[in-house]
Amino acid sequence: MKTNRSNLPTGPTRRSVHGLALSGAVLLALALLPSITSADGLVVVHPTPEFPHPTALAVQYHHVDVRIRDSVARVQIDQIFHNLNDRELEGEYLFPVPDGAAVSDFALYVDGEPVHAEAMDADRARQIYEGLVRQWRDPALLEYVGREVFRARIFPFPAHGDRRVALDYDQVVAREGGLYRFVYPLSTEKFSSRPLESAYVKIVLETDRPISNAYCPTHHVDIERIDRRHLRVTWEENGVTPDRDLVLYYSLAEGPMDIRVVPYRPDDGADGYFMLLAAPGGVDELPTTPKDVVFVVDHSGSMRGTKIEQARDALVYCLQHLSPGDRFEVIAFSTSVDAFAGRLTPASRREVRSALDFARDLTADGGTNIAEALDTALDLSFSPERAGYVIFLTDGLPTEGETDPSRILAQVARRSEIDRGCVRIFPFGLGYDVNAVFLDQLAAENSGGPTYVRETENLPARVRTFYDQIAEPVLTDVRLRVDGARLHDLQPASIPDVFRGGQLILFGRYRGSGPVEIRLTGRVAGRPRSFQASVDLPARDDESAFVGRLWATRRVGAMLRTIRLHGEEPELVAEIKDLGVRFGLATPYTSFLVDEDAIREQTRPLADADNAPTWGALRALPNGGAHLRGGRGGAKDSGAPPMAPAPMLSASSGRVGFEVSKKVEAMARAESEERASDAVAVRIVNGKTFRREAEVWRQINCPKDVRTTKVKVGSDEYFELLAAHGELGPVLALGERVVFQVGGQWFETVS
Repeated sequence: MKTNRSNLPTGPTRRSVHGLALSGAVLLALALLPSITSADGLVVVHPTPEFPHPTALAVQYHHVDVRIRDSVARVQIDQIFHNLNDRELEGEYLFPVPDGAAVSDFALYVDGEPVHAEAMDADRARQIYEGLVRQWRDPALLEYVGREVFRARIFPFPAHGDRRVALDYDQVVAREGGLYRFVYPLSTEKFSSRPLESAYVKIVLETDRPISNAYCPTHHVDIERIDRRHLRVTWEENGVTPDRDLVLYYSLAEGPMDIRVVPYRPDDGADGYFMLLAAPGGVDELPTTPKDVVFVVDHSGSMRGTKIEQARDALVYCLQHLSPGDRFEVIAFSTSVDAFAGRLTPASRREVRSALDFARDLTADGGTNIAEALDTALDLSFSPERAGYVIFLTDGLPTEGETDPSRILAQVARRSEIDRGCVRIFPFGLGYDVNAVFLDQLAAENSGGPTYVRETENLPARVRTFYDQIAEPVLTDVRLRVDGARLHDLQPASIPDVFRGGQLILFGRYRGSGPVEIRLTGRVAGRPRSFQASVDLPARDDESAFVGRLWATRRVGAMLRTIRLHGEEPELVAEIKDLGVRFGLATPYTSFLVDEDAIREQTRPLADADNAPTWGALRALPNGGAHLRGGRGGAKDSGAPPMAPAPMLSASSGRVGFEVSKKVEAMARAESEERASDAVAVRIVNGKTFRREAEVWRQINCPKDVRTTKVKVGSDEYFELLAAHGELGPVLALGERVVFQVGGQWFETVS
């Protein structure tokens, strides 16, 4: 649902909007206390003696439009609050202003009259929040301590009626290390009484120089490059409760290859973490490397119907979007193999037209001769001066020719040995009948990555997205070197190519600190090329916790892939458990972190292309996945004991094998926290990890027998501690009972 701004009240300046919703947890079970709703703003609904227990307001939607020009962001927020009660209510709207922001406009009309608002500095705002915490014993409000606040009285909220709030603010976008960082506050999980019907954030970026890197580590967003100086970022969800702020990083081109680093080092003396972004800068534009691309398409009998139609459509799209300097081949296989040209042929108009006819004539029949198809593809004369790609699409197990997956892999290894440096294999597994372990290994051993597509998904769309990403290679055979520090545990370990319109995203760990020189080397248009950047790796920096968590997610995904392909090793299992606990990641070996009741409520249907089942849901399935279904499948539902991690990870085919591979690859390639994990009992705050144990949030490195200093929520001691350590606001906001360390001493808050 898009915002219709024409219905907003107008005034001397354009009105805008805001809100978000808190409630449920804030109401608690206390009588005669105000109820709360929030977004980034809070609505405090006041009870009366005649109506002491009002139901908190619901938020119908939360829409945000952001326009960033010359590093200044204009944020326009649109919010509708709905009164679920049978009588009208009085409320107070509080909006915690982000750091460095200034409210420029506020619009709320009641009975045709404007509601007046006032801005308060951080000290007065702190008094308000602390007063509310003392009244309600709800520390969640401490999330906002230290911010200025915008306040307005709202009366009446009509019974079963709506109030629309409009707010604008302006903010300078912070720049550090060459990267701009824009943050829009969305962290409202602890307050929302129910999911928002619609949540929508659109960011339009306009710059005076080409935009190179653009990355959102917190949410799964759509990034559309309108042109070299204009970018549109969109996040939209329905029925969602936002639980983290939306963060956007971007940089402006300063050379042919723009390299930026975001560090994270929460502990002195320990190794740090880093995220490296690299993208063609658009300044002194680099030439595209011509490519050799081979399409290997299964048209066996099992592809009959919708699948072969979608495969044809996907192939047609790829052929129509070949670049003039490319060479290509199409290999169709069933019981036997049929090659379009028998060689890598130039992508001339005539050859492409003939290949399109070849693709459109494909029909589904016969068996599945995977071995001969791959052998034919790798027998082509790939050039080391070009980027070589094999796109391999199949929906089943090998049934003709060589059918042993291990022998097929050995055959591929032998045939590709001479082309090891220039051929990447990207398998597409369609449906539950594929041997997912075989496809995983085929990709892993040939510098590619697998994609798994359910039969209910749009195959052409998935192939188009992938092909568009690899259409124009710029830097191939990429290597990373650093002078001044030691890097280790890169994720991914094998660095992928860099493409025009895309970017390289690497996570890793570093040892040492101070100024370092980073060098990316590779081949541009077949010739060696090197690009350098100077960065500073700090001895301590705990601001960008997402860097550590995404590194850990990818690291766990890579180790699970190794276990899946080669079996369990005690060292790998131990590290997975350690990272799972330390970073709050749900894995097959740390499922105790996951609230299984929440999983049964939150797991989406398997037909949802963007969501894989949680590890908890997968573990609850019997071998073979006969009872696997969407929605609320769990151990209690299936009537079967939970599957152990090792058998689950070794499942190669069927629904379990398919979904496990899909889940592992999602972790190994995670690019946003939103889809990094399904753990619901762990939070990372200010670089420290907390795990919920019963009703207590406990810092994970807390000794079992530690003696804690008890501090009562809302007491003078409580707020004195907060005043002395302002960084504790988000920690105390976890709940009424929190065990944490500050200044070398352990504390425990109690109600």
